Amino acid sequence: MDFKKLLIILVVFALMTVTGCQGQTETTISGSTPFIGGQTGLLMSFIPGAPPEFIFDKGNLPFGISIKLENVGEDEVTVTDGYIEIVGINPVDFGKGSQADLIQPFPNDMAAAKKNFDGTVLPGGQTIVEFGELKYLPDLHGNTDVTIRADLCSNYKTQTSTKICVKGDLLSDVEGKDICTVNEDKTAFNSGGPIHITQVREAPIGMDKIQVSFTIEHVGEPTDSFFAVSSDNCDDTITNPERYMVYVNVVSDINGKFPKCDGLEMPTADRSAGYVRLFDGAPRVVTCTLDVTGIDSTFEELFEVDLDYKYLQSIQTQVQVRDVATE
Repeated sequence: MDFKKLLIILVVFALMTVTGCQGQTETTISGSTPFIGGQTGLLMSFIPGAPPEFIFDKGNLPFGISIKLENVGEDEVTVTDGYIEIVGINPVDFGKGSQADLIQPFPNDMAAAKKNFDGTVLPGGQTIVEFGELKYLPDLHGNTDVTIRADLCSNYKTQTSTKICVKGDLLSDVEGKDICTVNEDKTAFNSGGPIHITQVREAPIGMDKIQVSFTIEHVGEPTDSFFAVSSDNCDDTITNPERYMVYVNVVSDINGKFPKCDGLEMPTADRSAGYVRLFDGAPRVVTCTLDVTGIDSTFEELFEVDLDYKYLQSIQTQVQVRDVATE
């Protein structure tokens, strides 16, 4: 065969292979998970120039603090879900009557980010929280650096979905013939948020019962904290009994039968929901039992769990207060 013809054939074959692999990769990514995922719910940042790099003392030239919020997770946030508080400064020194004047609720709802059927992502909502008319009133003798911190406290939810195997005869497990396996680790999929289910294990525990154990873990920034969703605020003191608590709700059932779960505080009457305490933020295991009495087939079923919590995260910046006498 002519060398040039052989070279053309090889190049065309290589292009076809690369194109085919690229198309296959895109399909696999778009269909591999029902969620966008990620370890962040709300993303927070200071608007450039607000606060400015420096301000003046004695009330000269008032300034403002503006904070941008973006919902990059997959839970809708409403105006009643949370607030931002400026901390680390004396409100009286900055022209405010009390600390309550440095707390602002969200000005509008923020829609959840969503994954479209084709794998593309629809971004979540955004908003800007503003603290205006701040003035540094004391008379300084020399320039001083001041650290300004913004605390974001908000309700949030992580949705999780795991495929488990349901069988009528749990004692029979013919390798290669059943469409699924009961006794094995499963893959948990999480919506975007800082609390996840990181491990799931399914196992038979008799003729007609399946046990599903799952690990709840804080995957957000180590400096962040979380609280029971029923808390009034984000009180991060060690004496707060609602610190490190997550509400767990198993929302799926098998033919109308909900699981009964152990390891929950204040469980519901049917034991399908309740609180778990992640001591000092450490992972916690919850074990649920599902009754498969009357099942006469083998199939895969979604084991879905909602995790609700109130989440605290912070950002900070430094502002220099300048003595006008030095200007």
